[in-house]
Amino acid sequence: MRPVLIAHNEPDDFRDLLAGRFPGVEFVYAATAEGVAEGLARHDPEVVFSVKHPGFPGPVHAPIPTHPSVRWIQVGGSGFDHLQPWDEARVTVTNGAGVLAPYLAESVAGAMLALGCGFLGYLEQQRARRWAPVSFTPLRGRTLLVVGFGKIGACVARNAKALGMRVVAIRGRPAPHPAADEMHGPQALETLLPEADFVSLHVRLNAATHGLLSRGAIAAMKPGAVLVNTSRGAVVDESALIEALRSGHLAGAYLDVFETEPLPATSPLWSMPNVLVTPHASDNVVGWPRRFAELFADNLERWRSGEPLQNVVSQ
Repeated sequence: MRPVLIAHNEPDDFRDLLAGRFPGVEFVYAATAEGVAEGLARHDPEVVFSVKHPGFPGPVHAPIPTHPSVRWIQVGGSGFDHLQPWDEARVTVTNGAGVLAPYLAESVAGAMLALGCGFLGYLEQQRARRWAPVSFTPLRGRTLLVVGFGKIGACVARNAKALGMRVVAIRGRPAPHPAADEMHGPQALETLLPEADFVSLHVRLNAATHGLLSRGAIAAMKPGAVLVNTSRGAVVDESALIEALRSGHLAGAYLDVFETEPLPATSPLWSMPNVLVTPHASDNVVGWPRRFAELFADNLERWRSGEPLQNVVSQ
């Protein structure tokens, strides 16, 4: 078997795991953009494990699917738009969907509680040493619209149901699911937006979802609703969102992703009292690269034995 290329800038995160499970396989680690290019040219790998994150971004990985020797790319994460387009007749792409889904769902639940229970306002009061109790509307009985009902969306829905929320969901194929009270197709989005107290986005970025939450869609949202976006920044019209937050049409937002990342220091989102900002880190649990490497190792065993791979994706 040819050497396996690992495109990751912190090789020690899981070097021992792969060496222990595959003592007869040579793993070549590329920790820089130059290292990725050199690894492809020198070793002509068939298999690449590509771990994209803000510190090792998409452009570093973009050359991988175009290299003629590559036959399979395992993505360390769920998103794969940074690799598109690839030749599906030659290259198989698998992702890590589901590996971090429970942890991202915890972040969404925490954000909904923080925004719904007024914790951001209390934080400001704490800094000012001001004692001023404020009533809040509980999450129990309120409606959450989950847009995109893959593994992450399903975990978000389960947590919301545990908190007593009504869950309405949108997925490409609207088959019933026990974690959702209602399931609809994508065409129902603007019909459902006016009834949702919280809207949580969990869609891939592609031609169909770019600008999905448009100015018109934001205007259609229920007055006083809260937006949660942990998918991709380009899914939302950011300028329209800022206007809706400033005007009070939306009560708040939890934003982990943005049109431009890092979020520019000049963005008004940083200083809005009703916005919770995190730096594309909603699933940044301790040891996350190793969790993805475990899935890659399982898939590598399948690859070597000719078995079907897990989590194959298409464009």
